[in-house]
Amino acid sequence: ILSICLIFFVMFLVVSISLFLMSMNFMILDYSLILEYELVSLNSSSLIMTILLDWMSLLFMSFVLFISSMVINYSDEYMLGDLNIKRFILLVIMFVLSMMFLIISPNLISILLGWDGLGLVSYCLVIYYQNVKSFNAGMLTALSNRIGDVALLMAIAWMMNYGSWNYIFYLEMMKNDFNMKFITYLV
Repeated sequence: ILSICLIFFVMFLVVSISLFLMSMNFMILDYSLILEYELVSLNSSSLIMTILLDWMSLLFMSFVLFISSMVINYSDEYMLGDLNIKRFILLVIMFVLSMMFLIISPNLISILLGWDGLGLVSYCLVIYYQNVKSFNAGMLTALSNRIGDVALLMAIAWMMNYGSWNYIFYLEMMKNDFNMKFITYLV
């Protein structure tokens, strides 16, 4: 009988290897792919769902999937007698999907959604055993995540003045400005 852990372990491992090979191919060919879909347009601001696939994002996704496959493989043995292992695996998969959404998105609105997805799933993973100690740790996790929310919301408010939430345009603009070259080298 195939366990759910084995199925997702193999699936994540195969996709991880595929993404690693694809990232090497993208790096050799100096290739990147940007997919855009306009969701909402309001006055001079528009919300565009953008997906950026370049060698670095594919490599990061490969690493995330590889590490997640090892976590799921380890969980199969570690949580052998747990009755809610399917719920745990579902939480791990949701964590991975939020991480992937965060990696492939150069749009700050969708980065905020991915960040909040990570925060919510992290909270659920931390309180998985449902005791006082894990509830306290979960509250610390949730409050720590709000620090990132504040920073992202400030960046979104700042970028709204310029009409786009895609940070790649601002990074390119800063690279072309002589005064900002030093700062972009640090980034």
